[in-house]
Amino acid sequence: MTGNDSTRPHGQALRVAGAQLENVVGDIEGNTRRIREAMEWAEGEGADVLVLPELALTGYPLEDLALRPEFVEATLSALGELARHSGHTTTVVGTVDAVRPRRARDSRPRGVSIAAALLCDGEVRGTYQKVLLPNYEVFDEARNFAAGRRPGALWRIGGTIAGVCICEDLWSGDGPPEAQAAGGAQVLLVPNASPFHRGKPEGRRALAAAVARRNGLPVVYVNCIGGQDEFVFDGGSIVVDADGETLFRASQFEPERFCLDVRLARTRPLRSRPGVVHARIAAPRLPEPPPPSPQQADELTQIWRALVVGTGDFARRNGAYAVVLGLSGGIDSAVTAAVAADALGPENVLGVSMPAPGSPEVEAQNARRVASDLGIEFELVEIDSVMDALETSLDSVLDQPPTERTRDELRARARGALLLAMADERGRLLLATGNKSELSVGSAVLYGDMAGGFAPIRDCPKTLLYPLARHRNLSSPAIPDAVLERPPSALRQEWLGLPPYEVLDPIVERYVERGQGPETIVAAGFDRATVRGVLQLVDDAEYERRQAPPGVKISARSYGKDR
Repeated sequence: MTGNDSTRPHGQALRVAGAQLENVVGDIEGNTRRIREAMEWAEGEGADVLVLPELALTGYPLEDLALRPEFVEATLSALGELARHSGHTTTVVGTVDAVRPRRARDSRPRGVSIAAALLCDGEVRGTYQKVLLPNYEVFDEARNFAAGRRPGALWRIGGTIAGVCICEDLWSGDGPPEAQAAGGAQVLLVPNASPFHRGKPEGRRALAAAVARRNGLPVVYVNCIGGQDEFVFDGGSIVVDADGETLFRASQFEPERFCLDVRLARTRPLRSRPGVVHARIAAPRLPEPPPPSPQQADELTQIWRALVVGTGDFARRNGAYAVVLGLSGGIDSAVTAAVAADALGPENVLGVSMPAPGSPEVEAQNARRVASDLGIEFELVEIDSVMDALETSLDSVLDQPPTERTRDELRARARGALLLAMADERGRLLLATGNKSELSVGSAVLYGDMAGGFAPIRDCPKTLLYPLARHRNLSSPAIPDAVLERPPSALRQEWLGLPPYEVLDPIVERYVERGQGPETIVAAGFDRATVRGVLQLVDDAEYERRQAPPGVKISARSYGKDR
């Protein structure tokens, strides 16, 4: 039907349910179970429509799983099973769709699309294929997926004309939302898989509001939660009205279900025939007030929860339920230990102090105090005999005595070797404790303090760790004042000619995260020679970073997929 369609007058409401589900890549069986539970709940709430995250059935990102026919077939089989269990509530579920192989901008055909299936009355009643496939920063969807070709597709859900977009489709300003609004949509239903970084939650809210205002229709934006390698998906689903005002905002980093009445946009002329999900016309219903939104977390809380969720999910999904790390008595290892204790429980964390010959006693004392405050296991391992043997062997193969820097790095590598052996023998995951500042300039020791299977704080600059630690201490004692007040070790900084962290970190942020060149950084007030030296160190350390373990991404541009 085209022309004016007035089956639901302006002012009527659509009862919309959303479920921000846990994102688990490849777990079709578990994802299917979680989706079915959400579908049953939405039916019980009397929802007209349930919106689920992008690729809720498969997990995100799929990467090479999208290239495996057996995986795609298993996904479509599970989708059919979900459809058979669907009732009156329309479910918009993120999945994949098999399409006729087609090429994009290269020579390789792609036969799978990212899709949103509309399930209702025991059937798959429609499928929207994602049109805009991001291929920048951490995203590489265009590598394996075929782009959809129907940006203006619309769906009749009873008396409502709905548009469906998927994540990136929302961001262009002239994409599917605009085509669907122009075609007659009264509401936009948007599954997402949007990973966290600092500032991202507010960016999403502003985006949803801008899309709503530009197109004059409400937006239902549903995100997933959970960690996947370096990504952490933080939820924070949002519903805005046609004026861009927030109706509801879900919690972050936790599964959540919500249901509310959304006032539809005014009926508009239809430019094409919409797909019919169902044609049951609901009784007129004015919107009830939305439920209260959970309190939104401040930035430090968001970062801490991202670190905790990312670390816990990485460990558990790789079969590790206990971890080990070196406790030096410094801020880096203390924060890492606190993150691990919150993520996995203190009973599953082992901190190991390995003072080198001649190390100040306060280091081991601080390490023991950290372990005590956190309630984690603690062991003290003397490495005097190990270092004696290593240094004797080293002296025998060198023509001259090794430098103090070589000896320091040898000590770090001895600790790394012992920790890896302990992790292997005790069935634990070894956590590396390095921060972004050290990783940037190469002051972390390759195969030493960089050793490990996961590095929780690798995207946290040194200057962020202190406010993070104090913030964590507001919940319960975790990081003693002796650690917070102890100045960072200056030895490696001196060897590399590094400025104080208060100068180093802003330079690194401008260069790595903002992409600024040396002249721009100097113009911001930094010393030219210092800038030149720091940027050279960042470039020289690239080969070391390529060998570092993954860690939680909290910045707009971290070392990993996006650099």
